[in-house]
Amino acid sequence: MLMLTSPHSPATSPQKTMAQSNSNQTLLTPRQERRLARVARRQARPWWLKALILLVELLLIGVFCVLAAGLGGYWYFSRNLPSIDNLGTHRAFETTKLYARDGTTLLYEIFDPNAGQRTVVPFSAFSEYLKQATIAVEDSNFYTNPGVNLPSIARAALANLTDQESGQGGASTITQQLVRNVLLSPEERSQQTPQRKIREAILAYQISQRYSKDQILALYLNEIPYGNNAYGAEAAAQAYFGVSVSDLSLAQAAMLAGLPQSPSQLDPLVNADAAKKRQEIVLAAMVRNGVITPQQAEQAFAEVLYVKPAQVNLTAPHFVFYVRELLEARYGPELLYRGGLRVTTTLDPHWQAIAQQEVQQRISEIAQQNATNGSVVMLDRKTNQMLALVGSADYNNTAIDGQVNVALAERQPGSALKPFVYAAAMLRDWTAASVLWDVPTEYRFAGGEVYAPKNYDRSFHGPVSIRVALANSFNVPAVKTLDHVGIDEFLRLMQRVGISTLDDRPRYGLSLALGGGEVKLLELTTAYSVFANEGNYRPATTILKVVNTRGEVLEAWSEPPKQAVLGPDGNGLAFIISSMLSDNKAREWMFGPDNAMELPNDRPAAVKTGTTDDDRDSWTVGYTPSVVIGAWVGNSDNSPMQAVPGSFGAAVIWNRLMTKYHEGLPIEQFTPPSNVSEHEVCIPTGTKPSAACPNIRTEYFVNGTEPVETENVYRTVRIGPSGDCVALPNQPGEDRVFAIYPDEAGNWGETGGLGTPPTKPCPLVNSTSAGGANVAIALIEPSDGAALASPIRIRGSAAGDYNVAWGTGTNPSSWTTIIEGFGGISNGLLAMWNADGLPEGAYSLRLLVKQSNGMNEQRVTIYLDRTAPTISINLPASALRGQPLQFQATAQDDRQLAKVEWTVNGEVFMRDQAPYSLDFSPTQAGNYRVVATAIDQAGNRATSSVSVLSVK
Repeated sequence: MLMLTSPHSPATSPQKTMAQSNSNQTLLTPRQERRLARVARRQARPWWLKALILLVELLLIGVFCVLAAGLGGYWYFSRNLPSIDNLGTHRAFETTKLYARDGTTLLYEIFDPNAGQRTVVPFSAFSEYLKQATIAVEDSNFYTNPGVNLPSIARAALANLTDQESGQGGASTITQQLVRNVLLSPEERSQQTPQRKIREAILAYQISQRYSKDQILALYLNEIPYGNNAYGAEAAAQAYFGVSVSDLSLAQAAMLAGLPQSPSQLDPLVNADAAKKRQEIVLAAMVRNGVITPQQAEQAFAEVLYVKPAQVNLTAPHFVFYVRELLEARYGPELLYRGGLRVTTTLDPHWQAIAQQEVQQRISEIAQQNATNGSVVMLDRKTNQMLALVGSADYNNTAIDGQVNVALAERQPGSALKPFVYAAAMLRDWTAASVLWDVPTEYRFAGGEVYAPKNYDRSFHGPVSIRVALANSFNVPAVKTLDHVGIDEFLRLMQRVGISTLDDRPRYGLSLALGGGEVKLLELTTAYSVFANEGNYRPATTILKVVNTRGEVLEAWSEPPKQAVLGPDGNGLAFIISSMLSDNKAREWMFGPDNAMELPNDRPAAVKTGTTDDDRDSWTVGYTPSVVIGAWVGNSDNSPMQAVPGSFGAAVIWNRLMTKYHEGLPIEQFTPPSNVSEHEVCIPTGTKPSAACPNIRTEYFVNGTEPVETENVYRTVRIGPSGDCVALPNQPGEDRVFAIYPDEAGNWGETGGLGTPPTKPCPLVNSTSAGGANVAIALIEPSDGAALASPIRIRGSAAGDYNVAWGTGTNPSSWTTIIEGFGGISNGLLAMWNADGLPEGAYSLRLLVKQSNGMNEQRVTIYLDRTAPTISINLPASALRGQPLQFQATAQDDRQLAKVEWTVNGEVFMRDQAPYSLDFSPTQAGNYRVVATAIDQAGNRATSSVSVLSVK
């Protein structure tokens, strides 16, 4: 029995205690004794040793858990991994196909027609430059990492956070990229998930354990896509430079090594600037890796590379390559080039073929005027879906840089920006009736710079409304409008309508109103669609549907939300801009009748042309309620054309396309919305007309912007027979209208307006003839047999009370009184006859004067003539300075022609007898704008179309 002693029992000797312990050992097992011993030792340890032991134990447990999790994760993610056994022979991938809008017409297959242009070469065949360039830019630690590179992943993550390009390779090693391009499915390649990254890293590690680094690099260089249907470096070297991969120079190798990151967006054939920037990054990476010197990098970057253009035979090469670039940006090169996507585009092959044909036809017609290239963008007005895109006259013509998509190139648009200048002013406080003074104007800036805009015809036109200024493309009013709006506000409007290239604010001045900034044809055509779509912006669309190999719809077009970019009354403003751009009558001043901006059958079309200095660019952009079309003509090298303004070059393409597009379609009008109304205005003051206003027309206004003040410019003054005095009461005289212009008109009122009224009164005179003898009756004007147009001035003498009347024919059966007046008039104005409502033909005028011996009578026969003459001119396209020329005009009238008025750059020459020719010797080089106007005896006028003579 084990006895327990109380702690209060008497103490025992050590010997006795040990004896007792020994005697009791028969009651404990050895294990119990060891356990008791360990407990005793543990209790005897210091506290810090206990803590250290606990920490080690926890660490061991943590390591065990991590290893277990890693092994479990490795096992989990290794399930169903593709085998790396057939890595060297794997070549399977599905191509992406682009279809027209019908979903069945194949436009393009994104792979090489000759089985992928892939030529496998051994590792020794690759240029050392290419090997080192690829390693430097893609995986600088390629030869030392185990297939994955954690520092590279961290560096790429930091670059993403700071929105910079590291230039030292991405987060994926070369081995990982090989895995992604060869072993993973197209769908998995496009996934940006941790699971895909883990599977990719496991496979990369396995490959690094199985294959040598040289083998892996050779597989990579033989497999990776380089764009333009070239798979592998050998195919790329042949496709771009026409050399074998073993013969690549340092510059060529650096260019190729940069392409796999984004083959379409870095394509040196279409995005040369982007490819060159990427080459610079590759060279810098090679310098950091120590494989080339900075001097070698500088020399390689300065080397001019001649990229070999690919010969293609496609329905719409620029369109499909543009769509390919968009797809690559959205889905990445792996899914695009290997994923078997089925893409339905917006292209209509019918209109694409016609657009290409019209561009080539017009370029062939004006080739002698040094015009070599053209471009067209055609958008469905209701959806902004792109129906056709012609990027150049001939894709395969290297002489014109045919592979460059001019629709995406930045070119100066000339006057094609003016509708947006006026729209910006109308968003503020102006209207279509607002008046601008087209007179000599100078702008002086700091530093002494002076800017004096000039009009295309080198003349000035006085007071003009915005409608007239825009329709005739006058430069001076446009510059004044931009000065009123402000450049910053105008640029903000251009950004809202989709123009991305006007982003260099310090470079722009008031000449921006005349096209002093570069835009893209595609973006400008899309911007015009804002006016066509009630002030709403939507981007141009090229893709209707994208489907993957499993039949899943990755994207499908739907009506985008409206972006109202012209303010709360944008639909009204857009309609008024459309009304002005489609006003054929308003633009006859500069462009004449029957110009290339008018469509057959009076079909309304809103259109604007643009021409840059020296005719380097010829633009026309316009729309109907059905379609929006932009056209450009010029030269890719920016060399000038000879006398090819917008109205002569691009406008012809635009007109022919528009005419064909609308064949068989009903005529649609631009319909004013409910917030727009018509009001009468005085022309050209733009205000409510007074009784003295000589010219009244109706104009459209957004409700609330119509004029409320009556004009106060025009004054009616009764002028005496001499014309230099104001007639007193009961004196003969003629009511004439004078304009009292504001100060900004300068001397226009005297030189180009209605003159200034006299201020002195007319003296009292006796009624005598010019010879001094009293005249009882005389009908002096009009003369017998004269052809006249209404109103008709009737002058003569009447000693007594008189009556002036008219009758139909040469022997009237009845008379209609024009006026009854008091006598005492000698060689003065008897009456003004308004014959507007009468038909053309012969009429008789009768003057009756009351005398002491009865009534005296005189008659004349006149002819009412309202039919304008016809005139045409035919000038040579070009001439030499100092070379004498004779301008010929063919003019006819149904009665009698009075004269022909020639205008050459604003200078007027009169010819009053046949053959109405003009001898002219140009003294300066440049473009001469030549117009001829035929005037008949009745004053009816007809103006020829504008001809442009280029003088060298």
